[in-house]
Amino acid sequence: MSVPRLVNDLVLGVRLAVGSGRNSLVRLALTAIGVGLGVMVLLVAASVPHMIDARNERGSARTADSSQPVPGVDPVYAVQRSDEFQGRGMQGYLVAPTGPRAPHAPGVDRLPGPGQAVLSPALVQLLESPEGEMLRPRFTQQIIGTVGPDGLTGPNELYFYIGSDSASAMPDAARISQFGTPWAGRGLTTVEWLLIVLGATSFLIPVIVFVATSTRLAASVRDRRLAALRLIGAGSAQVRRIAAGEAFVGAVAGLFLGLGLFFLVRSLVPMVTVSAFRGGIFASDVRPDWRLAVLIAVGLPALAVTIATMSLRRTIIEPLGVVRRASTAPRILWWRLIMPLAGGTLLLVATDGRRFPLIAGITLLLLSVPVLLPWIVELVTNRINAGGSPAFQLAVRRLQMDTGTAARVVAGVAVVLAGAIALQTVYERADKETTPPGQGQISASYFANSLAQIDAFASAIHSIDGLANVPISTTGRVVNSADEHHSIVVESCASIRVSPCVDGDVFASPSVKVSPGEAVWFGEHRAGAPQWTIPRLTRIAGDDAQLVITPGALASASQVALYSNTHVPATGDPALIEQMRNAVGRLGWSGVVYSQGTSRDANYLLISRILQIGAFITLLIAIASLIVVALEQMRERRRSLAVLTANGVPRSILARALLWQTSIPVAVAVAVATVAGLALAAMLLTATGRPVDIDWTTVALFGGVALGSVLLVTALTLPALWQATSTTALREV
Repeated sequence: MSVPRLVNDLVLGVRLAVGSGRNSLVRLALTAIGVGLGVMVLLVAASVPHMIDARNERGSARTADSSQPVPGVDPVYAVQRSDEFQGRGMQGYLVAPTGPRAPHAPGVDRLPGPGQAVLSPALVQLLESPEGEMLRPRFTQQIIGTVGPDGLTGPNELYFYIGSDSASAMPDAARISQFGTPWAGRGLTTVEWLLIVLGATSFLIPVIVFVATSTRLAASVRDRRLAALRLIGAGSAQVRRIAAGEAFVGAVAGLFLGLGLFFLVRSLVPMVTVSAFRGGIFASDVRPDWRLAVLIAVGLPALAVTIATMSLRRTIIEPLGVVRRASTAPRILWWRLIMPLAGGTLLLVATDGRRFPLIAGITLLLLSVPVLLPWIVELVTNRINAGGSPAFQLAVRRLQMDTGTAARVVAGVAVVLAGAIALQTVYERADKETTPPGQGQISASYFANSLAQIDAFASAIHSIDGLANVPISTTGRVVNSADEHHSIVVESCASIRVSPCVDGDVFASPSVKVSPGEAVWFGEHRAGAPQWTIPRLTRIAGDDAQLVITPGALASASQVALYSNTHVPATGDPALIEQMRNAVGRLGWSGVVYSQGTSRDANYLLISRILQIGAFITLLIAIASLIVVALEQMRERRRSLAVLTANGVPRSILARALLWQTSIPVAVAVAVATVAGLALAAMLLTATGRPVDIDWTTVALFGGVALGSVLLVTALTLPALWQATSTTALREV
């Protein structure tokens, strides 16, 4: 066969797909939608690695680098600070430049001085909005600029640089001459790999099912058109090439539609403000690897053409009609068991967390769901008693005539459900391991360089309703000239419970090697560190290796470096932690308020949210497959349905038959998917050395959502049923 003839046949197929009337255009549109959705989902999934790397690179570029000084640059004292507002994380640096030639942080023209601040655009917008009223007391500085995109991990990130005159005295201050550390990359943990592979495979299979479903639509109309071509002299091989041309134009249209949807999603991504996205995602970061993009752009259209061509393998197209070869032999089981057995074996032997066996095992087990489903659906429908209501009998008979179509349609829902159950089970186990145990509490810590600031912190906390009697501890560290470090605690005589005690005393056990009149430094022995001379010292019994100091003993110190701390049980009231943050914020950014025992690991939370959004979109695609196939079957059976109505069968019976016809395969799919999902989750947890813990409430919820899709599909196809049962459908065309 010559190349020009092949091209002519393909071009003829394209012309028939575009210019053969409404049915052909509907088929073309649905094929394009199926391929387009697949291209969009896969391009977004292929963009995830670059998205994560770009965020991490910008985050690394703004990290304070204290490795070595840079000639000609005035060092900056930088203290990293993290905060939170209404569930949204905030972070940044307190900075204290030592000269006019301070280093530039990414996205910042110049670092702020005392009383000044440089904030991210999202933080400025939040402060100017009514929602930021409770946040304003923490940012009383003059805003001299905003952080550019180069200094942010995402467009919605709350980030800041605040000038501080006390940053240099803080123990955790870093003396830096430049910002930025090399990003060497971070490998994903085994559990993160499991979550990503599990989610990606769960999303990919329903997309392929939808593509396969869309290319089979209006098959009867296409077959009649191909039979007409046979009548005018086309050969059987030629009509297959023409059919491939019809599918090709739909696939190409779907490719461009998918690219358009991808760029639409890409432009909308910066608007997502979910807290788990940690500041959002720049549109420029959503960029797939070009090799994966080429594979997707070529693979999905090729898949659509292949499926459309293979759908003719049981069809004999003759000049006078179309005959479909039907097989009455029951489906064979043994070869369908190869995939689950191989997948389970790979997971069970991958006890050392090797990635390839885990990835291959997950893929094979999820692929086994659509492979086993036709055999199980056929087994169930053939064993259903034909008795019952007329609607039930009509549905069962229709399913017994064609179980393959029903199984293919529900395969997408089954894979999504199995993947979601396994995904959620593994995620919850990993989340329990990374979430701090114990009862949640709110902690406040404040760095003070004078006794007045310590009193101000205590007054600020005690002024909050319900916290008037909350205990506050003040601790620190001193070092002598011999570089011997000692912990210190500042307490009043009423708290020390040592008699006699006079304000101005210092107490120490015999193990603490200090003496009266000895000079010590707060924090560390370096130039500029606050210095203090120990006054009279009283030895007390015990082996507690720390100095207990009364406030009067520090009166001789011109400056101190101490931390005041308090811990409050979490009450569940979000206003309490915001009130504490505002109270501490009014004292400057030398303090921080944070919650303990209630936070969740950011990496797992980010992966979970992305996969949940993907699972929701994929479930919609799977439900769309159910709706599209139901409408197509309704159109193909409109004459038989109209005949039933004309002979007195009520439409309500046909509607209930439609409900049974959809719900029986879905119920079987839910049962199969639940077993597969639980088995997959148990194997994954066992392979990674974790206990198997099943959340049956979540399993029941997922199953209920899948069964609820039956009611949705039935409700959406009822208008088409009323139209199909009209007497006008009896006319010949």
